[in-house]
Amino acid sequence: MTDKIKTILEQMTIEEKADMVCGASNFCTADASRYGVPAIRMLDGGTGINYEQLIADLILSWRTNPRDEEEAWLMKDFSATEERNVIFDYFRPDKLTEKETKVWKKVREYLKEQFIKNTTNNDTTLAFVEMAGDAAADIMSPACFPCGMMLGATFNPDVVNQTGHALGREARAYGVSMLLGTPNINIHRDPLGGRLFEGFSEDPCLVAKLAPEYVKGVQAEGVAANIKHFAANNQEKNRQGINETISERALQEIYFPGFRACVEQAQPATVMAAYNKINGTACTANEWLLDGILRKYWGFEGMVVSDWGAVYDPIAALKAGNDLNMPGITADPEKVVQAVEAGELTEEELDRNVARVLELMDTYGSPECYDMSAQYIMDMSKQAAYKAACEGIVLLKNENGIFPIRSKGKAGNDSVFEAVSDEEVMSGVVLCGSGAIRLYDCGTGSAGITTDKDSSIYEGLIQNGVEVSIGIPAAGKRAGISTYICVARIPGMEGNDRKNMKLSAEDAQILNQMLDLKRENPLVKLGLILNVSGPVNLALWEHELDGIFCMFLPGMEGGHAMADILIGRVNPSGKLPLTFPKKYQDTPTYLNFPGDGYQVNYGEGIYVGYRYYDKKMVEPLYPFGHGLSYSHFEISNERAIGEQSPVEIIYPDGKVDNKKMPVFTDSIKIAVDVINQGPEEFSEGMEVVQLYISDPYASISKPVKELKAFKKIRLAYGEQEKVSFTLKKDDFASFDSDLHQWVAEEGIYNILIGNSSRNIVCSMPVYLDAKTEYSYSIETPIKVLYENSVTKAHMNHLWLRLGLDPADIDNKYEYEPHTRLINLVYLKCENPEQEALDEFELRVGSLKRA
Repeated sequence: MTDKIKTILEQMTIEEKADMVCGASNFCTADASRYGVPAIRMLDGGTGINYEQLIADLILSWRTNPRDEEEAWLMKDFSATEERNVIFDYFRPDKLTEKETKVWKKVREYLKEQFIKNTTNNDTTLAFVEMAGDAAADIMSPACFPCGMMLGATFNPDVVNQTGHALGREARAYGVSMLLGTPNINIHRDPLGGRLFEGFSEDPCLVAKLAPEYVKGVQAEGVAANIKHFAANNQEKNRQGINETISERALQEIYFPGFRACVEQAQPATVMAAYNKINGTACTANEWLLDGILRKYWGFEGMVVSDWGAVYDPIAALKAGNDLNMPGITADPEKVVQAVEAGELTEEELDRNVARVLELMDTYGSPECYDMSAQYIMDMSKQAAYKAACEGIVLLKNENGIFPIRSKGKAGNDSVFEAVSDEEVMSGVVLCGSGAIRLYDCGTGSAGITTDKDSSIYEGLIQNGVEVSIGIPAAGKRAGISTYICVARIPGMEGNDRKNMKLSAEDAQILNQMLDLKRENPLVKLGLILNVSGPVNLALWEHELDGIFCMFLPGMEGGHAMADILIGRVNPSGKLPLTFPKKYQDTPTYLNFPGDGYQVNYGEGIYVGYRYYDKKMVEPLYPFGHGLSYSHFEISNERAIGEQSPVEIIYPDGKVDNKKMPVFTDSIKIAVDVINQGPEEFSEGMEVVQLYISDPYASISKPVKELKAFKKIRLAYGEQEKVSFTLKKDDFASFDSDLHQWVAEEGIYNILIGNSSRNIVCSMPVYLDAKTEYSYSIETPIKVLYENSVTKAHMNHLWLRLGLDPADIDNKYEYEPHTRLINLVYLKCENPEQEALDEFELRVGSLKRA
């Protein structure tokens, strides 16, 4: 706590402090400008500035505190319908009534003032705004960036960082001090989750590598980032109050790592506490979660804000460490005052919460003006959105030469703005399906973006010189058509989970028509582009389709990016951040989603996503990490950097073997070679080298393999590069729920490298030399020692030295095998010979476990 904040707290009344921990409006904090600390505006911003929230909050402030008679008249009886019209028809003002138009003009005037105030230290923006006249407020209509799922598909921390910077720049220009959901890092638990598209991945390692970059990008621009929803907010059904039964191990290994990485690597200004309960306690009132895990264990020093309406007990929330109760229209400061007066909440406890709110406001409430124009910010947003879309689009299938539909020049120039000559025009392509004309750029709800910025695949193909028609033509007009591409859409929305994994009836019908066309003419090529918020069931069509792309919800530049990839100007490089199952019944959560009423059991435990499909040996439609390129990459020559050592290994059954392998205690460096084998027509391409760890002799249940590192590399045709990874001891650790701690068990691990979770092309064993609670000792359970012939012999030798009956061990193994050996020793012998115990410890402790 700074001296400034201490001084302010000393001057504040209890009533003023209560105001500070309760929002003042839907998206603003209470004002403390009388103490030199300004109020801040916060908006959802994970995929762009949320105009719905911004405009609604402006209207609320004018309605609550009109600044003049005209404003009072405008706001009098201004209905919810009129408000929605102003918001959703903001870029179609001709549809508005006279009264709505006047409010619309007030909003535009406010935005114009913000742009002039916040975007430059010179006269550039002012001159630009004045020149634009009435269109001035539209010079920075919000950018719409790819959804979190698509950012996850980039497997590229730099792309995520650039997107964060772009978001931060726009927020500063709008006068927004804090962006909610930057990022949303909840795990993809079930493919039907309504907000699945907002999160990065089903895999905690991928989330933990990408999410901190989003935070760094946003906060580098002087805007407070907000990571949400802490924790395990994985469904929309009964989300406000749903109680999730989750094991401690699943929380630590699956649902926490993304949050922990953000806190430890990026120091986010704020964390959002989730709607749900975990094991009976609401996240907003969960002291173990907020004060224990988040603050004491991970070292978080920022402010915790509730999800909107997630505080069910305001006093319990404050005591647990939830500092700000939002939205302000439902928070009640008087309850806080009464709790202090009644002794339910001490003033010292309240001061702790208030201090964190004030520090946030003081740090981010008055950013310095940018020395850049609004136009420059727009251009940077466009570039970031385009690059993210290009690297996030995933090529799932490509057979019979369907893609690219032609190759213009060399791939990799990352531009959609070059004109093509008439000689380069290509004909014979049909776009059909619900997304042929317009894509779903984003989801709805908090992640919904109201803007006039978008792109379509059709327009992008036209810009690239492709002669393309819309819709399947009549039977007599199909001559010359070589390729049919269906663009199928599935929306994603906050508030409701998807009902199933089916495509829409419209798109299913069109795909059936396309299959009929191929039966009539086997030379016709069929393609599918998935513009979706999650996996879909393709069982009826996948085997007949020549090519499939998944572009998720790609943001405003998605159409341009997809068109450039289709014609070969850009080489696809996206990888699936989640598994595409063949059918919903195959999923890990099929029997545990969305639960019964307000209770849901996370019965799959740590076996989320590919961990489950691997363990159950269920074949997915497309595995985690899968994604094709127009180039072919070879990954080979896996090796450890350093010397190998001979190790005498004792396997669980007692078999002894002497192996030579890399041995390490703290870290190990692994390298592979990657070469771009072409074809030459694509001058360069990108591949994601993925490293997984497998523990074949683990003492506790573990996945078959787990992603621990990855690198996305760009290689020219014929170029070779050595890709290296440094793995630390912590990368080999799992969380033991009995010990309540992370343990990196000694023994053999297999390092697996490939370009998807199911395409492992290199494998090598390494040995972690470490003593842990799992190492053989007098504390080891009898079952473990008994079932290993080597350790059993040592145990019997100890028994004879102690003068005990060996049948004691046999009996214990039969009825209570998990008894620790030391406990049986003292049960049978009051004063065991210490020298015998020490000898046993020395003998078994020197054994190298597999």
